[in-house]
Amino acid sequence: MDHTSITELAGAVLRECSMIDQVCTEKGIEPPTLEAGTSGDVWSETLHEIYTARTKALGLLGRLTALLQGPHDFLHDFVASNRDQGALYAFLQSRVLEQISSSSTDTASLSDLSHGSGVPKDKLVRILALLRCKSIIDEPAEGFFAMNAVSEELINDEDFRLWVEFHVHLAEAFADEPNEYENGTSGFKQGWGLEMYDWHIRHPDKGHRFRQAMKGVSKSLDPADSLVREWFQDRIPSDRYKVVEFGSKYGFASISLVRELLESSFEVRCDSQGLVRTGEGLVNVASKARIAFTYVPSLFGPLPSSDLDNVSVYIIRNLLWNWADGEAIKLLQLLVPTLRSSPSARILVIDGVSPSTKDFPPHIEVAYRRRDVTTMTMHNAKQRMQDEWLAMFAQIDPAIRASIPFASGKGNR
Repeated sequence: MDHTSITELAGAVLRECSMIDQVCTEKGIEPPTLEAGTSGDVWSETLHEIYTARTKALGLLGRLTALLQGPHDFLHDFVASNRDQGALYAFLQSRVLEQISSSSTDTASLSDLSHGSGVPKDKLVRILALLRCKSIIDEPAEGFFAMNAVSEELINDEDFRLWVEFHVHLAEAFADEPNEYENGTSGFKQGWGLEMYDWHIRHPDKGHRFRQAMKGVSKSLDPADSLVREWFQDRIPSDRYKVVEFGSKYGFASISLVRELLESSFEVRCDSQGLVRTGEGLVNVASKARIAFTYVPSLFGPLPSSDLDNVSVYIIRNLLWNWADGEAIKLLQLLVPTLRSSPSARILVIDGVSPSTKDFPPHIEVAYRRRDVTTMTMHNAKQRMQDEWLAMFAQIDPAIRASIPFASGKGNR
């Protein structure tokens, strides 16, 4: 087993890179850059000294990266790269690359690219953002995209591009119209003939494996439960005692909260009897008297009149992310009478937020852009940006004020 330390590996990488710089200087070769128009001589395999140093540095860098990431993050990043490929295929198949390349101003606006490709702006912006994070295109100003050395390679070498374009389910979904979020088709359905959850119903063994996988993702990547607990800890005490959660297939916040908020009672309302049974089986014996799971035929049905007097907080966790704005607003408007009945009543929405450009450095932002592409591919769903969430909340009721308490420093909730 190799016991080389990260300091030794980093030093070895630096030595190889210094060798490349030295040879470039001695031979008058342009040093490595991804700017458009670069000669690319430094990457030629005929320059033996540079080629040897490059391959050695890349091997050392791979080992260093694995040590810095650790087993879990290394495997996650290894598998998650298929999102990057899906974004690239969609980019190529929709001819957006050619539009950028042929722009007379060296940049192309998001609006023009959307119009020319037929891909809706709010889908295309997420594709291009992920490709920017992976250094395939540049975004010199927000909403304006330009070529770099990587994207030029796809224009200049047609044979290589054809080799790249071999997996096109997401791109095919873009090509079929209508292709908006509200009425389009997911890449999953394009490839498998059914939307993902319908396909899982027909293949229950695969559906079970997927749910187990999502539990693993939730444990490692989803900070929702910790943020809910933090919010309740900071909350000013209320004269009301009841917390109502609208249950989703992605877990229940109430199961952990009921063990911690001993002065409160909980009710989880679900439109799935299977979820009701699942939830009931997850509650520990000591908490069962303070939590109820209620089956409702529809989440849009009338609320019990007792909500007006008893409910302190409504929790909506990981439920609205793949709902159209109209559906989400309809559900939230049902809860407004309870908010009007008490100035301390709240609706707590915990869901994914897609960051804006430059909220994070690219090596962090790429995880969010992969999630954008994942939800688009698997569900034809949009991860809303913060402004989109706030714009939707503003349509609920003029008197309702929305805030995002974890927007600073928390990233994705």
